[in-house]
Amino acid sequence: MLNLWRSMNNSRDVILSTTPLVDESVWPNSGCLWSGQEVSLVASAVVGFREQVVMSQQGGMDLAAVDQLTRRAALQLGTGLFGLSLPGYLAASRAGQVDPARRDYSCIFLFLAGGISHFESWDPKPDAPVGIRGLWSPQSTNVPGTFITEKMPLLARMMDKVAVVRSWKGASGSHGDASKHAMSGVLPRSRNQQYFPNFGCIASTVLGTRQPGIPSYVGVPVAARYTTPSGYLGPAYSAFDVDGDPSAKDFQIDGLRLPRGRFETRRSLLDQVDNLGRLASSGNNTLSVHDNLFEEAVTTLTSGAIQKAAKLDEESLAVRQRYGMNIYGQRVLLARRMIEAGARFVTVNHAVQGGLFGKGLTNGTWDNHGWLFDSMMSFGSRPAAVGKDQTWHEYKGPGNLPQLDMSLTSLLTDLEERGLLDTTLVVAMGEFGRTPKINKTAGRDHYPRAGNVLLAGAGVKGGVVIGATDPNGAAPATRPWTPVDFGASIYHALGIDPETTYFPRLPRPTKIAEGQVIDGLFA
Repeated sequence: MLNLWRSMNNSRDVILSTTPLVDESVWPNSGCLWSGQEVSLVASAVVGFREQVVMSQQGGMDLAAVDQLTRRAALQLGTGLFGLSLPGYLAASRAGQVDPARRDYSCIFLFLAGGISHFESWDPKPDAPVGIRGLWSPQSTNVPGTFITEKMPLLARMMDKVAVVRSWKGASGSHGDASKHAMSGVLPRSRNQQYFPNFGCIASTVLGTRQPGIPSYVGVPVAARYTTPSGYLGPAYSAFDVDGDPSAKDFQIDGLRLPRGRFETRRSLLDQVDNLGRLASSGNNTLSVHDNLFEEAVTTLTSGAIQKAAKLDEESLAVRQRYGMNIYGQRVLLARRMIEAGARFVTVNHAVQGGLFGKGLTNGTWDNHGWLFDSMMSFGSRPAAVGKDQTWHEYKGPGNLPQLDMSLTSLLTDLEERGLLDTTLVVAMGEFGRTPKINKTAGRDHYPRAGNVLLAGAGVKGGVVIGATDPNGAAPATRPWTPVDFGASIYHALGIDPETTYFPRLPRPTKIAEGQVIDGLFA
């Protein structure tokens, strides 16, 4: 095992080993082949130990080294299984920066990948000129004076449960930078800012696990392609990604089925890593190994809790149909079950069959540069532009708007009926809005200067609209609220003081959110 760390007493060599963690040739006992699942557990421990060594002996996180680690080292289980607080790094609870009354709060973040059009969602502009206002009419809601698109009739009857921020403003028209900005509150203009963790990673790291055996941070199907999810924290604090199609029969989470006879071998290997970590730290008081990292891994593998949460067939057919018998609707249902089971933060990417965030449809996201009004309502009605690295997979069914209308309202209904809405924050947003002017292919292009965001639960005021855009939806007409303000608001909802600071290898201690909690958002 020593070749995994090279030399424990040489701090600058500890993290620079380029030996792939999943290369079975690096493991001891050449007469035994280790499965990817076994490698996953040990790699998680190795990565966690490496991070501790680098931070304690080098005075902060080596960002270049983290860049190597954040490839997740092909960990089949993912390394976000543990959700442990990072001693001396984000010690918010010890500093009194976590509200104990909100210790059990959680969040479901519906990321509308590609950028949802504010005109065709929650900020319609029926009085704008032709070429801007779009084809659909606004509809009244159960909140007097509040109108949204006519294509979300279910949500119109539940607007008293949600808040809409109409004066959102971003700063980048690039999917990559805008996604990082939207999901971390930091626009990556410098190398260090590229390594800023997203909201889910920080929240789950500060607050820790809610339930043993359930990952603290879950990504469905992935936390986000365009972000560095764990950033400077390293991959031991990344999301646990649940890929696949939950609407498929006999859906299971890959990588959690234990081959017969493997468990004792795996546990023995964990003990070897644990002993080696203790040996390495025995002569240096600054080194620390999370002793319960291994126990958390074993608990996750053996309890069956996460696999049980993924058993959507335990839900009635009526409930599943209410969410929508499609990949996105069932992913939102899966998110609800993960929160019920004990997850802290679940990100759901709205990308049918993959789209920009995986293999498959390029029109599976909200990136509607063409045929917007057709594809938002029904997929398969128009061909999509296919990039050189993408393959067209024919999919016919409800488009993004009806999918979101069904799944979002079902989620809010279920959370309220189960007594979870008061402790679960729900956020629905994309990385930017869409252009006021409809282009020549009947679509709208990237537009970071205006957009809207929907929030509910965890103390959010229902039935309110915060801010406004100008008559053409081109810019905020009131105070703009930016991603960093949404970060502060998300942390506030979860009981985390936005003033919490971290101490990576940067010129100064930096707050987890430099913004302000949005005025009027919380009761």
